[in-house]
Amino acid sequence: MKSADHNLTIGRARRRGRPRDLLKRRAILDAAGALFLDRGIPATSMEAVAERAGVSKMTLYSHFPDKSALLAATFERTLKETVLPELAEDGVPAAEPLIEFGERLVGYLTQPAIVRTASVMAASAADFPELAAAFYAAGPAAVLARVAHYLEAVREREGLHLPAPALAAEQLVAAWLGVDQLRQSLGVSGPRSAEAISSRVRSATQALMRGWKALGPPSASS
Repeated sequence: MKSADHNLTIGRARRRGRPRDLLKRRAILDAAGALFLDRGIPATSMEAVAERAGVSKMTLYSHFPDKSALLAATFERTLKETVLPELAEDGVPAAEPLIEFGERLVGYLTQPAIVRTASVMAASAADFPELAAAFYAAGPAAVLARVAHYLEAVREREGLHLPAPALAAEQLVAAWLGVDQLRQSLGVSGPRSAEAISSRVRSATQALMRGWKALGPPSASS
């Protein structure tokens, strides 16, 4: 076989293998997500994930070198599947994209499975700090960064006093959530209705935006 023909054959074989690799990756993430929830994150071994996914340990480690990477990918995929709306500075009143984002975020974070996952991770954080750091980076930290970036983008146009957008993002997300996650993790309440979530998010966003506007834009010395 000529070299060019041989290379073409190899290229076709690799292209044919890619969908199979994607299916294996999806199976791994499905298995990891189910096991993390059923057994808890620390008690879930890479071997158990491989067995449940129906792949070899070599295949598992070729996709994810360790449990921290697997956890991060699992949580990132869950966030992407939630399809949080974009926070783009496109000229509309700044509160509206925040309200839409907050409603979707709170609805996601107060799902029983997500509350349970967060509780399991918090309980094991001291023993598994790297896993806790991966969990935080893929979830809460990424969300806060998106909100902070948006607030920074709109503060001049909206005349907001926001010398520290990162702090403002924390205040806003905390106001959206209240103590709903705590109540659910303690088993004293279930998730709120979509109407209740919408009412809280809108009220919190409007109150904070009014406060930031009342203070006026930060001075050069602040």
